[in-house]
Amino acid sequence: MFLLLVIATVLTLASTVISTGLLIPLYAWPGIDAWNTIYDSIAAHPSIPFYLIINPSTGPGNTEYPEDVFITAIAKLNSFPNTKVLGYTYTKQGTRASSEVEKDIAAYANWDTYEEQNIRLCGIFFDEAANGADPSKLAYFQKLSRKSKSSSLSTVVFNPGVKLVADVAKWFAAADFIVEYENTYANWVARAPDEHFSASGHYGKDAVILNLTPENADIDDVVQLAKDMGLGAIYLASDGNYMSLSTVPKVAVAVAQSRSARQGARPIVQLSIENS
Repeated sequence: MFLLLVIATVLTLASTVISTGLLIPLYAWPGIDAWNTIYDSIAAHPSIPFYLIINPSTGPGNTEYPEDVFITAIAKLNSFPNTKVLGYTYTKQGTRASSEVEKDIAAYANWDTYEEQNIRLCGIFFDEAANGADPSKLAYFQKLSRKSKSSSLSTVVFNPGVKLVADVAKWFAAADFIVEYENTYANWVARAPDEHFSASGHYGKDAVILNLTPENADIDDVVQLAKDMGLGAIYLASDGNYMSLSTVPKVAVAVAQSRSARQGARPIVQLSIENS
């Protein structure tokens, strides 16, 4: 006679917490109190990663360090442990001279030498990225990624704004996140979510940015869907040029609620003991 222990474990979707973050184009000028909504949301949700894209002058600008207003604002962002500040640059789908993009990378990296306050950046947001249709562009972006990471700007984000069409695994290997959807809220909800992405195996490194989000939009539903899919980062903006920060608190609360729901769940373990 012996005991045969059969353990069947049923795991719910909520048993694993995926750290979906907020990827926010922080393009509004950081004047007096202009970024307070950002600071307040970051402080209120310390478990959520905030990836914040700053853009002083369609890139870092032509001075050694940014203007004082940016220095103060970036230093405040860096005072929070759950933030990563990314510098904006653009690539024109890989047609901009790589040397020019590398100058932007070097300029952002140099901010780490500023001694009076901490304005160090954590990475680069490469806007207007290619979508893989032209295979020759992959090497261009791989080179930029290596340049960024070797400059201690280790978080690399490519933004084609549409799903990749070729060499998907190689593109995702070169980046920490790829924005495969940057378009309107209306276009997002008009199609099945998986139609916006190239491959489900890369959802954890996928980011989505919805704009022109209506005031009555179901932000909670969109965020919960992103969490269920395991997307790496999400943001919903009310406008098309990202000057308004009015939706930041709503999106942050939705992400926090989704995280709490997942953290609260536990695996269900069933034990069956059979004698013979």
